[in-house]
Amino acid sequence: MARRQKQKLMFHFLIFVCFFIGILLGLYGQELAYFLNEKVYVAIYPIYYLTASTITSISMFLVSLLFVYIAAKKKILSKTISSRYAWSIFISGFFISFWSMFVLAMWWG
Repeated sequence: MARRQKQKLMFHFLIFVCFFIGILLGLYGQELAYFLNEKVYVAIYPIYYLTASTITSISMFLVSLLFVYIAAKKKILSKTISSRYAWSIFISGFFISFWSMFVLAMWWG
């Protein structure tokens, strides 16, 4: 496999993984917080786990956008592919982050 092809595959993989982790943490952060509180470490309140998962989810969306920007800048991905990635990540990341921030705000009261 050519070096350029490996870079392209690596960027697709990194973008997908960061985006997928951001989605999972954003949508299932509350369940994860309860699970970590019950099974892993009981001394920490679940609200802190939820705060960490929300921040991590938003960070994963931003990191995946950063990977799209780097791949587009280095011309590893074409403009159409990178713009589709960017818009998909931006739109779904916005709504999922809004939802997780709403849940977090309800928890904090």
